[in-house]
Amino acid sequence: MSTETYDELTAVPVPTAAFLHDHVIQAHFSIIDHGRNVKRTLSKSISLDSFTATPSEEVIGVVNTAYSASGKLKAILRETGDEKDKKRLVEIWNNDTVLLACKDVSDVHGIFYADAFFDSLCFSDSEKYITYVAEKKKPTEKNSFEKFKYSQPFGEGLVGKYTPVLFLFDWQTDRLVSLDYDAPVWFGQALFGPSSDDKIFATGYETASDERLLGIKSCYNRPTGIWELIIAHDEKNTTDADSLKCHVSKLTASHISCRSPRVISSNGKSTLLWVSQPTGGAHGATSALHSLDITSSVEPSQTRTLVDTVWEPAEGDFPGLYLLDSGLPRTPYVHWGEGDYIVTPTNWGSRFTIVLISLYDGTVKELTPVVDEKLLSWSAIMASKGNKLVCVRSSLTNPFEMVLGDLGASGSVSWNVVHKAVLSEQLQSRLNSLTVKIVSIPDRFPTETILIQDKAALQDHKILPCISIPHGGPHGANVVSFSAPVCFLALEGYTVSLPNYTGSTGYGEKYIRALIGQCGQLDVGDCIESVRHLVKIGAAKEGRGNLLLAGGSHGGFLLGHLIGQYPEVFTSAVLRNPVISAGEISTSDIQDWYFSEFGLDYPLSSLPLGYTGPSTSSKVIIPPRIVTPEVYSKLYHASPIAHIHKVTASVLLLIGDSDQRVAPTQGIGYYHALRALRTDSPDDIEMLIFPGEGHPLEGVEASKVVWLRTAKWFNREAV
Repeated sequence: MSTETYDELTAVPVPTAAFLHDHVIQAHFSIIDHGRNVKRTLSKSISLDSFTATPSEEVIGVVNTAYSASGKLKAILRETGDEKDKKRLVEIWNNDTVLLACKDVSDVHGIFYADAFFDSLCFSDSEKYITYVAEKKKPTEKNSFEKFKYSQPFGEGLVGKYTPVLFLFDWQTDRLVSLDYDAPVWFGQALFGPSSDDKIFATGYETASDERLLGIKSCYNRPTGIWELIIAHDEKNTTDADSLKCHVSKLTASHISCRSPRVISSNGKSTLLWVSQPTGGAHGATSALHSLDITSSVEPSQTRTLVDTVWEPAEGDFPGLYLLDSGLPRTPYVHWGEGDYIVTPTNWGSRFTIVLISLYDGTVKELTPVVDEKLLSWSAIMASKGNKLVCVRSSLTNPFEMVLGDLGASGSVSWNVVHKAVLSEQLQSRLNSLTVKIVSIPDRFPTETILIQDKAALQDHKILPCISIPHGGPHGANVVSFSAPVCFLALEGYTVSLPNYTGSTGYGEKYIRALIGQCGQLDVGDCIESVRHLVKIGAAKEGRGNLLLAGGSHGGFLLGHLIGQYPEVFTSAVLRNPVISAGEISTSDIQDWYFSEFGLDYPLSSLPLGYTGPSTSSKVIIPPRIVTPEVYSKLYHASPIAHIHKVTASVLLLIGDSDQRVAPTQGIGYYHALRALRTDSPDDIEMLIFPGEGHPLEGVEASKVVWLRTAKWFNREAV
């Protein structure tokens, strides 16, 4: 087993941000430093004329960055010092060289928010103001009841974030104020209205009717909406006040969950865009794209649906919008020919691709189709301006590239690579030794699997052991984007299969909803049939040590079912933070998942369209959902725990003790039950616990241990 191979694969720079200026791209990259067990951020400038780049420089202390529309001003949210002496600063720079303002906000609020859900750092059109979100300052008085008052976090992946506050900074006068309002909602993804310093549009996050704050990461069915905030100009908003009062109004209906507002201004017209999914139900349904003309006034009744939900696409047709946590790109607008468009990456089957959407009639055009059977995944649009856009693409055997797209007037698109990872000659040669293809599973549409195989083994007609890795969610997808762990396993001498089962995103809403109420049956059936089909076509073979499993979360749920329902098929399994008993909800931040995904109603209500404050009608009150004996029985029989007595495979459990999505007790309980049942083979059951790690097990050291131990665990089975 090659630790060096893992280290080099995971040290590949990952593009995280780009800012497109007239003659240069300012690009940021994340790299893993295994020597110090940390992730570091690098920055470099890339010339648009020659595509040459400056040497990389490390970015230290910068939490978030935003440029003004003119590109002349830059806002930075910076943190310095250690936890005991943390300083938080808001900086405004002119042309990246002159510091115009620097305000110490350490005593005003807590941590800055720069995540996909609350990031609101932006300039107003006048460039006099910026807005951003930070954590409310906690009470410090001794014996204060307030500091012990119950508050809920926003769940997995949002550690330390309980009470987000929207701030407005007038950098010319050095005045910083919080924006106050009378509504039971928290605002994020805020941006200024067109040509306005006092109008803001934002995503509003609400609690469920029992005041439970459900986790929002990868969950797009929450009670959320698009809101308008207007800063009140009256005698109460004095120049020395610490806060400004806002009038708020909800612009979207209660039955849809809306996010990712964007304002597009072109040819004297301003348009507000956002995406939506149904409130409640599947966590990752197909999105719709909406638009509202806000040029002269904001009239929610004039909202148009530009791109509607696609139910069942014809073969090869657009399957609908499937966006990541970040939603639409921060700057999605492009002008092409005579038309105005937005561009966005979307999940389309087993890959991500870039689509062009007309702001006139919602027509969708794929800009990056598969060409010459080269399976590329276009996972992000970092920036766009005029007719240019900066994208990120990769494949399972080619690490991330940053490319510049130029939309020609004739309808053509030209692409130029502006950054490419530099690999050692040996590693590049080994990656070139792998081949990737997508295999459809007969009679199980839309089920298909991404298959990574060794070319030499194929030429020698040698069948390598096959590791199947179903994705989590369940409404997620395996895609052909570069994955260091997958490449690592393939280079360790395994065929790797990445199945997409019914319920996966990227195939149409019909197949999302088909899984609701069928978890543990339909998805499990698709996975076992994908394995059987690979055996049938000679890509895998049966027998001890030949069919292996790895997966986390809902993927771990599927593994528990597969080794329990088909003990004669699989030799070994590695489960990361798995769902083992769906009836034991415990501390999960997505309590509704355990109901709705298994066909049990968990209604979510939201504030109504037009809500402006306590005096207007509020959300419908829904009785809390309780796990009754009947509910528990249904969930128990749909869970892997119901099949534990039949498990014969060797099992490695990898558990993050700070997982807020799936209670660590699920995996720990499974471990102890297996140990009790398998007294004749105790070495076949093992568990590693990772202190401080959450659901993804993505810390530098934790991730390395996870995948090196996984490979070693499977290598035990080599025959």
